[in-house]
This record gives sequence, structure tokens and C-alpha cells, in this order.
Amino acid sequence: MLLGLCSMMSAYGERLGEKGIFLTDQRIDKIRDNIYGQVYPTYEAFLQLKEDANAAMEGEPNPPTVWYVPGYYKDADGHQAAKLALHDDANSVYALALMYKLSGRDEYGLAAARYIDAWVETVEKTETKDDSMLSFSYHFPPFIFAADMIRDDTTIWPITKQRAFSDFLRNKAIPLNTMKTPNNWGNWGAVLVMSGAVYLDDRVMFDKVVERWKALTRDQVADDGHLRHEVNRHVRGDRGIWYSHFSLFPQTITAEIARLQGVDLYNWKSEEGRSLELAYETLVPWTVDPSTFPYYKGKPSGQKLTDYISYWEILNMHWPQRKAQGMIEKMRPLTADHSAPYLTLTHGSLSPSL
Repeated sequence: MLLGLCSMMSAYGERLGEKGIFLTDQRIDKIRDNIYGQVYPTYEAFLQLKEDANAAMEGEPNPPTVWYVPGYYKDADGHQAAKLALHDDANSVYALALMYKLSGRDEYGLAAARYIDAWVETVEKTETKDDSMLSFSYHFPPFIFAADMIRDDTTIWPITKQRAFSDFLRNKAIPLNTMKTPNNWGNWGAVLVMSGAVYLDDRVMFDKVVERWKALTRDQVADDGHLRHEVNRHVRGDRGIWYSHFSLFPQTITAEIARLQGVDLYNWKSEEGRSLELAYETLVPWTVDPSTFPYYKGKPSGQKLTDYISYWEILNMHWPQRKAQGMIEKMRPLTADHSAPYLTLTHGSLSPSL
């Protein structure tokens, strides 16, 4: 068995995560250079990060002993209240770890470790019913990205704490994934599992996510590029654009994680010609002008949350579109509530090969 594992590692070469999970050292260096040079849009986005990280330094993590989130459409208030702690702490720990990498100041890294340790040490039980798994799938990945950014320095984050996090990740966090679900839940679950697989250097798990990503793209994207499970969502399709973003966003994050591990999903196409690129190019004009969205059966003003586009900072570097770029520049600095905040800072106008 050991020989088989060694053969697998030598066949693939470097371990998973050797270049980083979501951000390479080369990208971090370029971001830092742009900050020092006050280069647009990096510098403006950095000011937002700095403000958030400093606020997180003053805050305290708020993990529950039991993780449970009611269904949104059954109990919207209870849903929001239950997942708020993870939302806030995940985005805080990511801001702290990113500031640590960019500034080199230990206090940010120590604060990030404090947030991570609090969740590992406090959460005793995790429920799987209602929206518990979905909320964990789209909010927990920043903890993994943050852990990856601070784990090289054991004076910041002791090895015993790191081992406890790895155990928590494998045995409590990853089992909460929604990757098998056919709609956007599946996309978010893939983000959680892939980021966890890379952190744990689990090649078998990683390969399963790659195949699931391909299956989701094949099954979700119609031949004309619309997302078949998302465009008619909610009341007469009034959130069809929003849910389309809510599917493509995690597909993009997973593709970016895979790219750093040497797997190109951006250029993957199914036998039918379905791809991330096709879905993106279809969604852009509807987002820029929601009145053109054919799946909504009401007045254009009735559509909800059509501009959740921070992930376009990644996709528009691969497949530039003038209309998309105009909307990006108008809305910068772009961030997000789910999995990958600060995308203008980390990816805006930077080479996709970094």
C-alpha cells in the first residue's frame, strides 16, 4: 500500500498545494508590488482589505458548539442568524491571513490562527439537515485558504494546532459538503472538497472533485449556454440571473484551485461543447442588461441581485469581454460574501497565469 502511494506521488510530481491553494507566492508578490506602487485597481482594493483586517483584529470569533442552519425559504431570519457567525469569521480570517502575507506583520497571522483555533476547539457537533451543509460549503473555504497562508510559520501557528485543524477539516468540515447535488449546491460543495483535498494533499479526493466539476458543467450548462437548474428560480425567474452567478462563481473558484495544481478546467469542454466559457459568455449580456434575460416573466426592475459578479475578475482575464470589463470597472473594488472575498485585489487586472 505504501509503495502504491509513493508511486502515485512520484507520477504526479509535487504534492498538492505546493504552489498554494488559491493564491501563489508569485501572485502575492505581484499584489504587494502593485500596493507599493499604488497601482489601480489593486491599491484601492487593498485599502478595503486593510480596513476589514484591522476590524477583525479587534473582533472575537463566534463559533457555535452545534452547527445548524434552518432552510432559507422556511425560516429566512433563522437562516441568516445561524450562518452569520461562520460568514463573518470566515471572511475575517481570510482578511487577516491575506494581510499577514502581504504585510509580513505577525499580529495578523496570530489573529488568523486565533480564529481558526476557536472553530476547531468549539464546534462539537455538526447537523446535516436543512441548509446546514450548503452554508458550510460556501462559507468555510476561506478558513482553508487562510490556514494555507499561515501554516509555514509554526511560531505563528503551532504544529499541534495545525494537526487539530487537519483533523477537523477531514472529519467534520469536508463531510458537510453538498457536492453530489445537481444544482448550485453541487458547485459550492466542490469548492469545499477541492480546497480541503489540496490542503490535506489528498490526491484521490482531488481527482474525484475534478471529475465532479466536469460532470456538473456537462449537466448544468445547456447547449445554448444557460444554466438549466438556475434560470427559472424563485418567483417567475426573478432570481434566475442571481442563481446563475451563484453556480458559476463556485465553478470558477474550483477551476482556479485546480489550475494551481496543474489541472486546466478553464479550457475543458464536454462532448456536447458545454463549458465554463460558454456559460460565462451567455450570462454576461443578461447581467449587463437584465431586460434581455428571457427566463423572467415580469418587469426587468423586478429581478433581484443580478450583479453578483466579483468572480468575473477571474473569468474576464481568460475570456475578455468589453461589456463585462465595463461593468467590472464601474463596480470595483469587487468582493464577495462567499468563499473568495477581495477578488479585485487578488485577481483584478493581473495575469491569469500567476
